[in-house]
Amino acid sequence: MGPADESHLLLDVAGSEMALPMSAVAEILPVTRFERQAPWPRILAGFMNLRGEALAVIDLAGVLDPDRPAERPDLYSHVVRLKPSRTGAPLALLVDRASDIRPRAEGFSEIDEAASANGAVAGQLEFEGRLVPRLDPERLLLLQEELRVAELAQTLQARLHDSEGAGL
Repeated sequence: MGPADESHLLLDVAGSEMALPMSAVAEILPVTRFERQAPWPRILAGFMNLRGEALAVIDLAGVLDPDRPAERPDLYSHVVRLKPSRTGAPLALLVDRASDIRPRAEGFSEIDEAASANGAVAGQLEFEGRLVPRLDPERLLLLQEELRVAELAQTLQARLHDSEGAGL
Protein backbone atom coordinates (compact mmCIF):
# COMPACT_ATOMS: atom_id res chain seq x y z
CA MET A 1 0.00 0.00 0.00
CA GLY A 2 1.43 3.37 -1.03
CA PRO A 3 0.80 6.87 0.37
CA ALA A 4 -2.05 7.50 -2.12
CA ASP A 5 -3.93 4.47 -0.74
CA GLU A 6 -3.83 5.67 2.88
CA SER A 7 -6.43 7.92 4.47
CA HIS A 8 -5.23 11.45 5.32
CA LEU A 9 -6.27 14.27 7.59
CA LEU A 10 -6.29 17.57 5.69
CA LEU A 11 -4.94 20.52 7.66
CA ASP A 12 -4.78 24.27 7.21
CA VAL A 13 -1.33 25.39 8.32
CA ALA A 14 -0.68 29.13 7.98
CA GLY A 15 -2.93 29.30 4.93
CA SER A 16 -1.49 26.22 3.23
CA GLU A 17 -3.25 22.89 2.89
CA MET A 18 -1.27 19.90 4.18
CA ALA A 19 -2.06 16.19 4.53
CA LEU A 20 -1.11 14.03 7.52
CA PRO A 21 -1.51 10.23 7.38
CA MET A 22 -4.41 9.15 9.61
CA SER A 23 -2.22 6.25 10.75
CA ALA A 24 -0.25 8.86 12.75
CA VAL A 25 -3.30 10.58 14.30
CA ALA A 26 -4.58 9.60 17.74
CA GLU A 27 -7.24 12.31 18.13
CA ILE A 28 -8.21 15.86 17.19
CA LEU A 29 -8.73 18.28 20.07
CA PRO A 30 -9.91 21.86 20.45
CA VAL A 31 -7.33 24.41 21.53
CA THR A 32 -7.10 25.01 25.24
CA ARG A 33 -4.69 26.95 27.43
CA PHE A 34 -1.00 26.13 26.93
CA GLU A 35 1.76 26.28 29.52
CA ARG A 36 4.66 28.16 27.90
CA GLN A 37 7.96 29.21 29.46
CA ALA A 38 11.21 30.66 28.18
CA PRO A 39 13.73 29.38 27.05
CA TRP A 40 11.74 26.56 25.46
CA PRO A 41 12.33 25.87 21.76
CA ARG A 42 10.44 28.25 19.43
CA ILE A 43 8.66 25.37 17.69
CA LEU A 44 7.04 24.40 21.00
CA ALA A 45 3.66 26.14 21.27
CA GLY A 46 3.53 24.88 24.84
CA PHE A 47 2.10 22.05 26.91
CA MET A 48 -1.49 21.29 27.68
CA ASN A 49 -2.92 19.16 30.46
CA LEU A 50 -4.73 16.34 28.66
CA ARG A 51 -6.50 14.15 31.20
CA GLY A 52 -3.62 14.51 33.64
CA GLU A 53 -0.92 14.04 31.00
CA ALA A 54 1.53 16.78 29.98
CA LEU A 55 1.06 16.91 26.21
CA ALA A 56 3.73 18.75 24.19
CA VAL A 57 2.13 20.85 21.44
CA ILE A 58 4.37 21.67 18.49
CA ASP A 59 3.59 24.73 16.34
CA LEU A 60 3.48 23.06 12.91
CA ALA A 61 3.69 26.39 11.07
CA GLY A 62 6.91 27.11 13.00
CA VAL A 63 8.37 23.73 12.04
CA LEU A 64 7.64 24.30 8.35
CA ASP A 65 8.87 27.93 8.40
CA PRO A 66 11.32 28.57 11.26
CA ASP A 67 11.46 32.31 10.44
CA ARG A 68 7.70 32.72 10.87
CA PRO A 69 6.80 34.65 14.03
CA ALA A 70 4.75 32.67 16.54
CA GLU A 71 1.05 33.52 16.67
CA ARG A 72 -1.57 32.81 19.28
CA PRO A 73 -4.05 30.10 18.22
CA ASP A 74 -7.56 31.29 17.52
CA LEU A 75 -10.93 29.84 18.44
CA TYR A 76 -11.00 27.55 15.38
CA SER A 77 -7.49 26.14 15.76
CA HIS A 78 -7.02 22.44 16.50
CA VAL A 79 -4.52 20.30 18.33
CA VAL A 80 -3.80 17.01 16.55
CA ARG A 81 -2.49 14.47 19.05
CA LEU A 82 -0.15 12.03 17.36
CA LYS A 83 0.34 8.38 18.12
CA PRO A 84 3.54 7.69 20.13
CA SER A 85 6.72 9.00 18.55
CA ARG A 86 10.21 7.51 18.36
CA THR A 87 10.87 8.63 21.94
CA GLY A 88 7.48 7.46 23.18
CA ALA A 89 6.70 10.96 24.47
CA PRO A 90 3.18 12.26 23.88
CA LEU A 91 3.25 14.84 21.09
CA ALA A 92 0.66 16.99 19.33
CA LEU A 93 0.58 19.52 16.49
CA LEU A 94 -1.02 22.95 16.62
CA VAL A 95 -2.74 23.68 13.29
CA ASP A 96 -5.04 26.46 12.14
CA ARG A 97 -7.72 23.91 11.32
CA ALA A 98 -8.21 20.19 10.78
CA SER A 99 -10.65 20.37 7.88
CA ASP A 100 -11.35 16.94 6.37
CA ILE A 101 -10.45 13.26 6.26
CA ARG A 102 -9.85 11.77 2.83
CA PRO A 103 -9.89 7.97 2.45
CA ARG A 104 -7.47 7.98 -0.49
CA ALA A 105 -5.73 10.26 -2.98
CA GLU A 106 -5.77 10.08 -6.75
CA GLY A 107 -1.99 10.01 -6.89
CA PHE A 108 1.30 10.59 -5.08
CA SER A 109 4.57 12.09 -6.27
CA GLU A 110 7.82 12.44 -4.39
CA ILE A 111 9.42 15.84 -4.18
CA ASP A 112 12.99 17.09 -4.23
CA GLU A 113 14.59 17.34 -0.79
CA ALA A 114 15.16 21.09 -1.35
CA ALA A 115 11.39 21.64 -1.64
CA SER A 116 10.62 19.58 1.47
CA ALA A 117 9.62 22.42 3.86
CA ASN A 118 12.39 21.95 6.40
CA GLY A 119 12.47 18.20 5.68
CA ALA A 120 8.93 17.52 6.94
CA VAL A 121 7.20 17.03 3.57
CA ALA A 122 7.57 13.58 2.00
CA GLY A 123 5.75 14.25 -1.27
CA GLN A 124 2.56 15.53 -2.81
CA LEU A 125 -0.84 13.89 -2.92
CA GLU A 126 -3.42 14.69 -5.55
CA PHE A 127 -6.96 15.40 -4.34
CA GLU A 128 -9.56 16.51 -6.91
CA GLY A 129 -6.91 17.92 -9.23
CA ARG A 130 -4.94 19.84 -6.61
CA LEU A 131 -1.59 18.90 -5.12
CA VAL A 132 -1.36 18.76 -1.33
CA PRO A 133 1.97 18.34 0.52
CA ARG A 134 2.06 15.11 2.54
CA LEU A 135 3.72 15.45 5.93
CA ASP A 136 5.91 12.67 7.26
CA PRO A 137 5.32 12.44 11.04
CA GLU A 138 8.76 10.86 11.56
CA ARG A 139 10.46 13.87 9.94
CA LEU A 140 8.60 16.68 11.69
CA LEU A 141 11.22 16.98 14.43
CA LEU A 142 14.86 16.07 14.59
CA LEU A 143 15.56 13.32 17.10
CA GLN A 144 17.42 15.85 19.30
CA GLU A 145 14.35 18.12 19.27
CA GLU A 146 12.09 15.21 20.17
CA LEU A 147 14.36 14.23 23.05
CA ARG A 148 14.43 17.81 24.37
CA VAL A 149 10.63 18.05 24.20
CA ALA A 150 10.33 14.64 25.93
CA GLU A 151 12.63 15.87 28.71
CA LEU A 152 10.50 19.00 29.21
CA ALA A 153 7.36 16.82 29.21
CA GLN A 154 8.79 14.61 31.96
CA THR A 155 9.53 17.66 34.09
CA LEU A 156 6.00 19.01 33.64
CA GLN A 157 4.49 15.56 34.18
CA ALA A 158 6.27 15.35 37.54
CA ARG A 159 4.92 18.79 38.41
CA LEU A 160 1.41 17.70 37.42
CA HIS A 161 1.73 14.59 39.55
CA ASP A 162 3.04 16.60 42.53
CA SER A 163 0.23 19.10 42.33
CA GLU A 164 -2.41 16.42 41.57
CA GLY A 165 -3.46 17.84 38.22
CA ALA A 166 -3.28 21.56 38.94
CA GLY A 167 -0.86 23.92 37.25
CA LEU A 168 -1.26 23.30 33.52
